[in-house]
Amino acid sequence: MKIIGILLLLLIAVGALAVKFLPWWGIVAGIVLLILAGKVFGGRIVESLFKMPFKAKGAVLRGAMADIHSLTPIVRQAAQPAAADQAEDESDDGDANEDANRRFYVLDVTVKPIAREGGAFQLWEPGELLLVSPDAKSGDTDDDGDFCNIKQIEIESEGQFVKDEGMKYGGPQRLRLTLAVTPDARQLQFRYYFELFGNVSFPG
Repeated sequence: MKIIGILLLLLIAVGALAVKFLPWWGIVAGIVLLILAGKVFGGRIVESLFKMPFKAKGAVLRGAMADIHSLTPIVRQAAQPAAADQAEDESDDGDANEDANRRFYVLDVTVKPIAREGGAFQLWEPGELLLVSPDAKSGDTDDDGDFCNIKQIEIESEGQFVKDEGMKYGGPQRLRLTLAVTPDARQLQFRYYFELFGNVSFPG
């Protein structure tokens, strides 16, 4: 919001100077150029303004570490629901069909943010984590792919894992994630808003 205010003040100041010092045709030319610039760059400016709060929230995990403790396959049996399906209370038929051809794992990982001072956001939310393509880029989600669905998140608390309730935490947190992964996924990375970190390798 501060940046928007500064831009508006600069625009007003430039307009006042233009009216005072430029001839009428210069003012008209300036307005035309401003309209053309708005058409060319307006979309990018709006997109950048839209991303700003999410980039600020994601900055808490910029350069974070992902310490993998274990990656355990879940064997699915046709006669009974998979453990991952049992763990997901809100799953429906659409989710079951979507995950039918996926491989299931339980990932035990500790996410370790880099200690920073003065950031607007000091807490992070495990429920906002994603696992995306190794080709994904920071600041752009177009190449994330649909390789992994995180079906359940558990947080270590006093030596045992409890179900994530959407809380925010500071500092390192040990998580247990139930994953539904596509057969072609071999290596994925964590995404938190626009920040990328860590790697998880899956067996062939």
